[in-house]
Amino acid sequence: MVSINLLKGQRYDEPLARKRAKLELFAGVCFMASVCVFWGWVAIDVTQATQRLEREMQDKQGRVALLQTTMQEVLALEERRQAMAAQEERVNALTSELDSPIRLLSIISRVVDPLDVWLLHLQAKDEKVTLSGVALSLQDVLKLAKNFEKGLGPVDVVGAGPHAQLPDLFQFSMNVWMNSPKHGGTNS
Repeated sequence: MVSINLLKGQRYDEPLARKRAKLELFAGVCFMASVCVFWGWVAIDVTQATQRLEREMQDKQGRVALLQTTMQEVLALEERRQAMAAQEERVNALTSELDSPIRLLSIISRVVDPLDVWLLHLQAKDEKVTLSGVALSLQDVLKLAKNFEKGLGPVDVVGAGPHAQLPDLFQFSMNVWMNSPKHGGTNS
């Protein structure tokens, strides 16, 4: 006799179906776990990147603050430099007239050769210096005028000729303009 069990396929399909359900559940849990782990890593990376960017931003803000203070110091120093330059200019303007007689005497001491020329009269007023004296020769008077032109400025020889009482000497008179622009002088 042959017996046919028609329920046999159902009995074998139930454990396979349960096994399949368990595998699908396990696969779903693994997928969800991997998704959670992936998003966890993404969250950690985003958090670290955010913290790194915040540190960089704080560092850059610190550098900007340092540059701003340095720039303010530079501007303050530039203002001080300009104030000092203006003060130096005022002092130079006030003292330029004071050093003029000293400069004049210094140049005269270098230009006048005491063996050839003797100054008898010296008068300085503003930019004009009037000199008169005696020299051994007319060449010494011309040499003196050239040396004054080199040291002070333009020279006008007003008079030069033989001395009335001492015929061996020459009497002279000249005007020297100390670096006068209207007379062609230069600033030195």
